[in-house]
Amino acid sequence: MRNVLNGLLALVILVGSSQAVLAWPGPGPGGPGGPGGPGGPEGILSMVLSLDLTEAQKHDVAVILKKYQAKFDSGAQAAHEAMRGVGDVMRKDPGNEAQVREACRKAAASFEEMAVLGGKLVTEVKAVLTPAQLKQLDDNAPPPPPEPRKHRVPPFRILVDEWINAHAGAGK
Repeated sequence: MRNVLNGLLALVILVGSSQAVLAWPGPGPGGPGGPGGPGGPEGILSMVLSLDLTEAQKHDVAVILKKYQAKFDSGAQAAHEAMRGVGDVMRKDPGNEAQVREACRKAAASFEEMAVLGGKLVTEVKAVLTPAQLKQLDDNAPPPPPEPRKHRVPPFRILVDEWINAHAGAGK
């Protein structure tokens, strides 16, 4: 009985955490460009502030950031609403494949738009920088995320697997 309760608890946590991801509000305090990381003007500003900009460069970068600020605000709102739409479909009618796919397409399109805006912003800012500043920017860029460790099974996955095997039988 205890294993059954542990398995059910693991399933509730697994489903709950997937709903939390689907209802995720968007950029937060993490690193630039990654999940939860600031994108747009806020993300590039922290990188640019580490450079020794001239007054003219500061002005040019400020004008570029101002140009994109409203676009990023509306894009972030659209992405948030799209993710809320995915969460709503998954809570109300997760078996409706057409609705799930449509909600996911809307979310993907909103994230695509944010990525395109980010690329345009960074390209314009980089055009203002000197070769030495560009090198410094590249040198200070955060490293890519590490590769997932092979053969590592998350602890909750072990509980879920145990519950499934207890009730469906191993290998059935």
